[in-house]
Amino acid sequence: MLKNYESVLQFNKDSLDAVVQSGTKLANGFEQIAKEAFSFAGRSFESAVEAGQQFAACKTPADVLQLQTKLAKENWETMVAETTKLSDLSASVVKSAVEPLSSRYKTAYEAATKAA
Repeated sequence: MLKNYESVLQFNKDSLDAVVQSGTKLANGFEQIAKEAFSFAGRSFESAVEAGQQFAACKTPADVLQLQTKLAKENWETMVAETTKLSDLSASVVKSAVEPLSSRYKTAYEAATKAA
């Protein structure tokens, strides 16, 4: 009886450790995502200032249209690249955070099927 009690206690301890590991990985991942998002926001602001200076230097409406087209294309490509980067980072964070819990569920399933 004592052995079963100790097994349950150890299982619960291991499960709690998995939850803590998962939470830690999730928090670290969110920190990475936030850093990347703030970095992108800073780069976007700098890019907007540069664009304003470039527009101020335009001499004709044709120059403005050409610059606007160029900037729109560059901004679109940058946004797609950044969105892809954040999406990949988010998927990596979730996968990393779920891994310890997944392992515990597998262990619990194996213990339950063995006991049955």
